[in-house]
Amino acid sequence: MKQFLTLTLCGALCWMNPVAASDAPQVFTLDVDDNGELAPLTDGLLILRHLFGFSGEALTQGAIGENAERMTSGEIAAHLIANQTALDIDGDGETRPLTDGLLILRHLFGFAGRALTEGAVGSLAERRTSAEVIAQVQTLMDTDGDGIVDSEEDQAPVMSLIGDAEVSLAEGDDYLDPGATALDPEDGGLTRQIDVIGLDALAAAVPGRYIIRYEVTDSAGNATALERVVIVMPKVQSLTVLTALPAADSPVNLLGAPFEVIGAFDAGIDYASCENDGGAGCPNINWKTVTDPDRGFVLEVSHSGAGKLAGLYLKTGPAGPVDLSAYGRGTLEFDVKIISGDASMIMKVDCVYPCTSNDFALADASPGVWVSYVVEVDDLVAKGLELRSIDTGIVIWAAEFTNTVFQLDNVRWRANVEGPGDTANQLDPPGTGWVNPNPIAGFEAPVSYPGYSLAWSDEFNGDVLNSEDWNLEVNGDGGGNNELQFYRAENAYLREGLLVIEAREESFAGRDYTSARLTTQDKFEFTYGRVDIRAAMPTGQGVWPALWMLGANFPEVGWPQSGEIDIMELLGQENDRVYGTVHWQNDGNKAQYPNSGSGGKKLNGGENYHAQYHVLSLVWQETSLEWFVDGTSYLKFDITDNANLAAFRKAFFLIFNVAVGGNWPGAPDQSTRFPQMMLVDYVRVYQSSE
Repeated sequence: MKQFLTLTLCGALCWMNPVAASDAPQVFTLDVDDNGELAPLTDGLLILRHLFGFSGEALTQGAIGENAERMTSGEIAAHLIANQTALDIDGDGETRPLTDGLLILRHLFGFAGRALTEGAVGSLAERRTSAEVIAQVQTLMDTDGDGIVDSEEDQAPVMSLIGDAEVSLAEGDDYLDPGATALDPEDGGLTRQIDVIGLDALAAAVPGRYIIRYEVTDSAGNATALERVVIVMPKVQSLTVLTALPAADSPVNLLGAPFEVIGAFDAGIDYASCENDGGAGCPNINWKTVTDPDRGFVLEVSHSGAGKLAGLYLKTGPAGPVDLSAYGRGTLEFDVKIISGDASMIMKVDCVYPCTSNDFALADASPGVWVSYVVEVDDLVAKGLELRSIDTGIVIWAAEFTNTVFQLDNVRWRANVEGPGDTANQLDPPGTGWVNPNPIAGFEAPVSYPGYSLAWSDEFNGDVLNSEDWNLEVNGDGGGNNELQFYRAENAYLREGLLVIEAREESFAGRDYTSARLTTQDKFEFTYGRVDIRAAMPTGQGVWPALWMLGANFPEVGWPQSGEIDIMELLGQENDRVYGTVHWQNDGNKAQYPNSGSGGKKLNGGENYHAQYHVLSLVWQETSLEWFVDGTSYLKFDITDNANLAAFRKAFFLIFNVAVGGNWPGAPDQSTRFPQMMLVDYVRVYQSSE
């Protein structure tokens, strides 16, 4: 049986594999009587008579060739009617006997030039020249009867690259060429006949630009060629976190230094961890090594069906966190294979608690096959990751964390060939080389007050901030005031009995400044009492320290419905004055007292709040708020029975921060010197003992 190819559309033009003629869709040609030949006095005459309107015996009389498969007038007419539009040779939108029919007949008789077209081209024709008409008629001719119309005979093979036309390769990595495909209208698939030139040059290639050339020639000698560019990049620094091995006695064997711990957090044990025990101490997650047919021993992680969040982490050992600043602008790469369950994965990277990149959702994996993920390190940094103190190589879990089994391999950090760039932190970590600026001792608050007892305090005498009392925020959202800093946990630390909040000029996560903000939200919240905070303030244009409070229901009702009490705010360019303010919602509008930035407590005699400690106090009662500096009252606000002030009869939590820039202070200028530090000696909250 004769074989031929059919043309089809699959996004772009492509050739299908050879198929049997009886199974393939028929291509319309001018062989109207279907006898395998084209003749003017059979096929040409049948077309002309049909266009003149002949039917019955008048259509077919003397015009059917020998060995015709299509013989009756009904078959001929039906065939031509079904393909009427194909007969519009001159392209004027109509099929007429004295234009299109005559052009076909003349061409079959061998006419060309003016003899072909004169008087036979319509007035609105798109194809008017002899060459245009011949080309169009040839799209309807199959003179050798092979199932391919003449216009597509003897065409060069169609070749397509698999993958990108330009790829990058790290120096020293193996190049696995994805190849190309080739299909020919007459010869069929020629992919196996493609010659690939240039692969040898990529073996142990030095950095540079290389060309891979693909060439193929069909049986008629028609050649096609394509090229792929391979850029070999200089070898870059990489850090292996976990990799498959030919043999492994324990999952820990798969780790690369300095990572020595495979562990997990588990909601089933109140988010505590189990480590290097295969998950024996975690009820909802476990891990082990299994054999992959292609890779050897890999790590397999299983989530329980209890619906409890749990996630696997690969952590540094006793030596502690590592500085991965060199990987700024680089990538974190890893492979995942879903064995069963959820195909959606979530990952993050943690730096020293509470520093983290926060959760990073991944595209769904494909069950049963290895899927490679590449995460931009700068995307993690933008969500809060501090590269100088990384203590997990990766944290990963199935998004639905229920009845899911997945495998993990080839976890590595890869540096950018051009270096970490400006996005990497260029300064030493906050607190490095700490020198106490020793402000003047100034005022000391009493340790007790009549009718009050100490309810809560922090003297900041430890080595690290007490996480049972304080939350450290990580964000760069500008505080709703167009502030310029990124808040990080590292910028708040304890030294010599002081809480230090350090504002720095440095590039981090798209911001030009870093600082810290602490809260007691959900840890210490109170209603009514006296707050004493002994502190020395930062200074300089655009620096904005604050000691303040928000209503504990802020997450539910938002601001200003929650109420806000500012114990102290200071503009660094005006370091001899502090402000006390209260904010609330008044019949749907924002309200505050005092109504402007004037007033506050200004120091006299050349003193300021930067060079000397002062005690900033608030006395909060059911009917009033009163502000003090060093025991002297300077502002009072009455909490009346007005329903709009009900927020101030509910619990509040504390917030300490140093902002940089913003709507009120404006941006720093050349006069501002960094780093700037707020030093807090203590905070004490007293409540009524009566």
